[in-house]
Amino acid sequence: MPILIIQYFFVSVYNICTNNKIKICAMCIKYFITIGYKFNLNMGLIAIFFAYILGAFGLGNTPAEIINLWPVSLFLMLFSVTLFYAFASSNGTLEKLAKKVVYASRKAPWSIPIVIFVLGMFMSGIGAGDSALVALVPIAITIARVTNMSYYLAVISAMSGINIGAFSPIATIGIFCRSLVEQVGKYGEPISNAIGDRMLLQSFAMFTIAFVAAYIIFKGYKITAPDLEVTEPFDKKQKQTLVLVALFVGIMLIIPVLATITKAAFFIYLKGKIHLVFTAFFLSAVAVILKLADEKQAFSKVPLTAITTISGMSMLVGIIVQTGAIDIMTNFVSNNLNSGLTVQVMMGIFGGLMSLFVAGYIVNSAFFPLIPGLAAAFTMDPGSLYSAVAIGAIATAVSPFSQIGGFAVASIEDDVVRKKVFGSLLIWPFINLVVYVILMVLGL
Repeated sequence: MPILIIQYFFVSVYNICTNNKIKICAMCIKYFITIGYKFNLNMGLIAIFFAYILGAFGLGNTPAEIINLWPVSLFLMLFSVTLFYAFASSNGTLEKLAKKVVYASRKAPWSIPIVIFVLGMFMSGIGAGDSALVALVPIAITIARVTNMSYYLAVISAMSGINIGAFSPIATIGIFCRSLVEQVGKYGEPISNAIGDRMLLQSFAMFTIAFVAAYIIFKGYKITAPDLEVTEPFDKKQKQTLVLVALFVGIMLIIPVLATITKAAFFIYLKGKIHLVFTAFFLSAVAVILKLADEKQAFSKVPLTAITTISGMSMLVGIIVQTGAIDIMTNFVSNNLNSGLTVQVMMGIFGGLMSLFVAGYIVNSAFFPLIPGLAAAFTMDPGSLYSAVAIGAIATAVSPFSQIGGFAVASIEDDVVRKKVFGSLLIWPFINLVVYVILMVLGL
């Protein structure tokens, strides 16, 4: 279904447009998506190739101009953050932290799903990304196994929290969305960050509702006291890793807050000098010097496949914008829909349907370029449309066929449990999407 939607979009562009360059580009992009999906290839590599073909032979760009479309800033941000947290993942710090927090709540068993939810939000929000998912979901499943907690509630608790934290300004999805908004809208960093903050708040609202509903439906308040083993203390290297994580969070989050609240010249100066990339790389270098984890193992945990896909898609988006195809699609939508709310809801639904099968950042790359034109056509706040696409996409990204849901299923070792969770993740995405559509219609 999502692939058919994308194909219909580019076939429509081909049929409507009279410009031969755009017609050629539209058909090439249609086949690019079809090939990548059918053969399960890395979409980033294919995107780079098609960006070159379309840019050089369709638009007359030089190879140097096409290379300049590579999102250097975004690539460095994603690479630096994932590398830093790879050390915390490699030496077991993240997993032990999660176990200790959950063990501390064993005397109030009704609170365990809530603790998992909050812990997922925290771990994801400080930038742990996929490491948070891989570390927390198996722990949640283990807890469900030794208690009477539902496996579904365990997974929903972990993934709901993780999906909220994913939109923080130092988490990979949050970084990507804010950067893409800035790329396609040219709003400036303050506005792009404000739109990113809106995504974070909407994600919090939607997934909190989903978690509360799951807690009630699966009777989280009736969980019996678990027989959990005492977690071993943090060793020296893990304690040092926790200090580095605290430094990273403090530098990137606390200093900007202090600068805003106090208006002190010192904090304002620091806020203007600190940068996510250099902070993460510096702390990674410290981790190497202190030998907190095997350096090669840490580098091997960096998700280069995902980073390449994101960066390659960003290059292709740049070429698509140059063809004028985005303007044509914007005019088509604005001429066939009669209200801003309808556009907002439809963008959320389309983003959700696509994200059932493809990663959310591909969905965002496909739809974000349409938004500046649509916002102008309907005289509406573009932030509502960006949020509709981004939150609609992550609402269904828990599908077992998509990136986040696939990670969760893959991290479960027990075959029987994995099949049960797989089945529940076929239904839950649609519940999330319905909740989000209702929130949009109600203006919340």
